[in-house]
Amino acid sequence: MKKYFAILKKYGIITIGVLITALALVLFLAPNHLTSGGISGLATVLHFVIGVPIGVISLALNVPIFIAGFLANGKNFGIKTLYATLTLSVFIDVFSALPPVTNDVFLASLFGGALMGTGLGIVFLAGATTGGTDIVAALIKRKLRHFPIGRLVLSIDVLIIIFATVVFWDFGIGLYSAISMFVCSYIIDTIIDGGKFAKTVFIISDHYQSIADSINHELERGVTGLLGCGMYSGNEKVVLMCTLKSREIPRLKDVVRSKDSSAFVVLTDVREVLGEGFIKYEGGSSIE
Repeated sequence: MKKYFAILKKYGIITIGVLITALALVLFLAPNHLTSGGISGLATVLHFVIGVPIGVISLALNVPIFIAGFLANGKNFGIKTLYATLTLSVFIDVFSALPPVTNDVFLASLFGGALMGTGLGIVFLAGATTGGTDIVAALIKRKLRHFPIGRLVLSIDVLIIIFATVVFWDFGIGLYSAISMFVCSYIIDTIIDGGKFAKTVFIISDHYQSIADSINHELERGVTGLLGCGMYSGNEKVVLMCTLKSREIPRLKDVVRSKDSSAFVVLTDVREVLGEGFIKYEGGSSIE
């Protein structure tokens, strides 16, 4: 039962992400001739050229890309992505009759990009993509893991922005679309990487053992003792090093203060932490 609940939860998250993505396109981007990035952005441009519904064009263009992703990653890749792709196409056409929120192109580019990035970020977190260049970016990410996926999506979408600029022959559309794409990619990376940020703390105190014990038991975090030396005094020091989530820092400060109010504490930001209590290693797992 727990397994089925987890599956339903994941598909529910994908549905929410896809819904947000569709609303970003219908309420902000498409009415103002802005490309939304990826196949949906290309479909938006073609919609104004040939008059076919955006959802239908998006689905037709996604077929060959989806097949490539399926062949490269197997059925685990295809199931969630197929669901997200089909759902997005349906949502776009279902909500296409809704009136736009604004006809101000600048506001549409900002809020449309932010909403689009939120939706895509949620979909990515659930282990799926919405098809098109998302699949291409996800496949590239497997080989080039140091590249943020939002930046990859942005790079691929530049060509679509250029295409939209040529089709509408309006450099303003291209510039506003570029703003939208930048905002979208930034939000994607913020959502995906937001849970990875942490803090590493270095503590220098004569009561290092008492502080370490309290961190172990009260915060349930591991502590490493590093052997150091005071360069002025020449005395050996034990420097405690501990990595915690940001929300745990106030408790850590209370622990240190209670044991040694004169302890020297240094806090540093950590972008990503892999291991027990933080993010699991990605390994060679396939993209779903």
